[in-house]
Amino acid sequence: MAGGRYSSADALPFDIIPLFFYWLTNYADLASSALVSKTWHQAATMRLYYSIVYTAEMARQNGRISSPFDVLLTHKDYALHVKHMSIQSVPTTNSKPNDAFTINVARCLDLCKNLTSFSCMSHGILPSLISRIAAGKPRLADLKLEAVLNRPETELLLGVKTLKRLSLDFPTRVVLHYLPDLVQNNAVNLENLSITNSFDLDHEYLGIILSHVPKLKTLRISDCICITHVQLLRVIAQCCPSLTSLTLMIYTPYQQVDPQWPSFLDLRHLSINVRQCDKDAVRGTLGAVLTAANQAALESFTLKSAERSSLPSAVLEDLIKHQKGTLKKLNIMNTDISEAQLDRICAEFSELQQLSFIMSLRVEALAGAFIKAKKLTTVIDTISATGHSGSLAPLTSREIQRLFKKAKNLRLIKLTSRTYTSSWNKTQLEISLARDGHPFIYRFDGQTGEVKERPSTKSRKRSVVV
Repeated sequence: MAGGRYSSADALPFDIIPLFFYWLTNYADLASSALVSKTWHQAATMRLYYSIVYTAEMARQNGRISSPFDVLLTHKDYALHVKHMSIQSVPTTNSKPNDAFTINVARCLDLCKNLTSFSCMSHGILPSLISRIAAGKPRLADLKLEAVLNRPETELLLGVKTLKRLSLDFPTRVVLHYLPDLVQNNAVNLENLSITNSFDLDHEYLGIILSHVPKLKTLRISDCICITHVQLLRVIAQCCPSLTSLTLMIYTPYQQVDPQWPSFLDLRHLSINVRQCDKDAVRGTLGAVLTAANQAALESFTLKSAERSSLPSAVLEDLIKHQKGTLKKLNIMNTDISEAQLDRICAEFSELQQLSFIMSLRVEALAGAFIKAKKLTTVIDTISATGHSGSLAPLTSREIQRLFKKAKNLRLIKLTSRTYTSSWNKTQLEISLARDGHPFIYRFDGQTGEVKERPSTKSRKRSVVV
């Protein structure tokens, strides 16, 4: 512009600048941006401290590096920007939570008045934080706890009345005793409830809990050994008939479906964890559970087996029969599928957009199947969560290139430590590879077959054949 009126980054409207930082997920880039100017520093700080995640690696380096809580106590005005806080691990001293760390976290919670989400999966520090979580957090909507609490600590939680999502792992008997009251206090807003690893929760008491939230939309009950899948489905049908998302675990033998078997018309997302070993029992039990969803228009289905197994053909055929026109995401974990089954999946599910499975098939079979799924854009290799076995090695970069060339609808292929994304510009294919957080971009010319690296200003380069 004339006179350099808009030559400075500060000349941009302040309400526009935060939009740039919304798309920056790398903390190093955000920190660098904060050094540009005072205006950018203010906008980048809002994004940098929007979410605080304290990891196991940070806990191991406690005392050698500054924790995000140390920074918040030094710059207390930053605490107003914190919306999400997650404590995944804590530093210890003599096998107990470090006292100084615990005190710093508690002080930070007092400062973070705008907190909307809090997660603490380390029960050793949780009792010292409960009073801070339960008071002065009018926007708190998401609470995830490893709920090993006693009576006074649990009673403090009853003061929270703004929750939309509640997740309790390893809840004690005391926590379960007060859970109906906690759920009732948040019944107006509560949409998502998760209870995992409970050895005391039975179906009758679960019915009491769910009776307070008849409009619950999402429920996860896993590793609660006193509740069978049959009991769970019947309780849900009675208390929460409009449930849209359900995660459950099956571990009991197959039980014959009776005429009163529940049916969920509003169910859209179903996830099943299988703990059985007998193939016939698995096939029968899965068929029984899916019967409850036959009249629903499922958009996503996830199947995860505790032990490596093969996908029962009857289960796949049942899914195809009832969900082929609605299913958008199919995730098959620790379960092998054959080339014929993959071909059926891609050909029959007309709305399929994301497919997750163990990609141990031949690349020719993968390409041939992916071509048939016209709306498939994302493929994820679940081998990272299960370990690789079988005769075929993980896909190479050249094989990924072949898949993108054949199935032009694909936009993302995620492997264990590599993520490939593609885009087409007429006949030119551009493939981006992210490995360990470092992106490299290549172009494939569909006419000449040549691969060209995009000119980059990045100082770090790496030679990768695509």
